[in-house]
Amino acid sequence: MMNDTAEQSIDLEFLKTLTILYVEDDPEIRDLLSHFLARRVKQLDMAVNGQEGLDAFNLNRYDVVVTDIKMPVMDGLEMAEHIKKSPNHEVPIIVITAYSDRDYLLRAIDLGIDRYVTKPIDADMLLAAIYKSARARFNQLEVARAREQVLDTLQQTVNVLSRAIEMRDPYTDGHQKRVSLLAAAIAEEMGLPEERVTGIRVGGMIHDIGKIHIPTEILSKPGKLNPLEFDIIKTHSEAGSDILKETTFPWPIEQMVRQHHEKLDGSGYPGGLKGEDILLEARIIAVADVIEAMSSHRPYRPALGMDAALEEIRRHRGTLYDENVVDSCLRVIEKHGSHFFET
Repeated sequence: MMNDTAEQSIDLEFLKTLTILYVEDDPEIRDLLSHFLARRVKQLDMAVNGQEGLDAFNLNRYDVVVTDIKMPVMDGLEMAEHIKKSPNHEVPIIVITAYSDRDYLLRAIDLGIDRYVTKPIDADMLLAAIYKSARARFNQLEVARAREQVLDTLQQTVNVLSRAIEMRDPYTDGHQKRVSLLAAAIAEEMGLPEERVTGIRVGGMIHDIGKIHIPTEILSKPGKLNPLEFDIIKTHSEAGSDILKETTFPWPIEQMVRQHHEKLDGSGYPGGLKGEDILLEARIIAVADVIEAMSSHRPYRPALGMDAALEEIRRHRGTLYDENVVDSCLRVIEKHGSHFFET
């Protein structure tokens, strides 16, 4: 029986939702603890060694794994190492060990074991460890799900805003979407973390948000822009930055929008930034922007084509455009072909 303190600190109904894998080779201990645990959790599966436990883990989904360490065939830590390398590697693992097993304990810490319970085993302490590990993992999943919902809503909002911007400028319809697509592919090719790639994808979708401030007659002018008109067009980077400066995106979107026309040699706008002073995300969007703009039709000229766009970034690699970004972009186009935006 659990004592009153344990009952007060553990949500018994929550325990009843859990599926546990218990791995123990000692039949006496296994029978005793399994009898105790089975009455308190939804499902308890048992294994008599690490290999049998690993086989069960690979066939089923568990909320927590509890394992002894010293076992025949495969010990508990070897099993845990395999679990930590599996797709379901975030499942909490609790090891049962003795104070004297110092080397095993150090191995457990290195493997990222969630908790350990010392021998002789106190059933209430083991149950508390299971509860705390499962609750912590469930909380993490809930936070992750909530974050995914927020990001999904954010992405939908960005998509709508991007489309609204481009409805004012039918000649560049889809421009931001295509820039976003290529910029994300470049970032992935560069090996950037998924979170950063997501930010670049979002930044690309609204990099021209400041064009809301540009008169439609200039955006859609069928002829070449005069110097005054071009100066007005150039204000869209700062205008976009002003629109976004009060936002709290989880990525530096405002800087991406502000800096996507900056050049490595300082000849860009609006700040004349140079080299590493330009945000990497902005350097990536800049290259994607050039490729898309040159390979697409504009009111004042027909499409120049992908070959001309690639020659542009090759010619100015390291002077106007980041070398690593250019090289990654060239690899992306080589993999997907010159019709990248049509795939």
